[in-house]
Amino acid sequence: MGLAEDLAKLAGQIEDAIYKSHDQQTSNDYKASLRSHVFNLKDPKNPLRKRILSGSVTPTTFARMSADDMASPELRLETEQLRRRSIVDSMGIDSMKPRHRAQDNPDEEK
Repeated sequence: MGLAEDLAKLAGQIEDAIYKSHDQQTSNDYKASLRSHVFNLKDPKNPLRKRILSGSVTPTTFARMSADDMASPELRLETEQLRRRSIVDSMGIDSMKPRHRAQDNPDEEK
């Protein structure tokens, strides 16, 4: 089997796993999930693609990932910083310092 055939087979396995995770219904949730998964696979900054191609993430595991699970580390960090800024802004606080460094990077082990 060539590379193109391997990739087509993997894509089929991923689509099948997403379909099964949505009770084999082509609902709007299924379509939104499929778009989200494709978007994250196309992101060149996201290491998820390499993890799927290497087999460290199976099609079934990938199919069950939420948008947050699939996000690249950079996007997760940006989202967390925006969330914190929004909380601080809504509380009317001018400055807020994190308690410890692990809060600065959501992917960093605590």
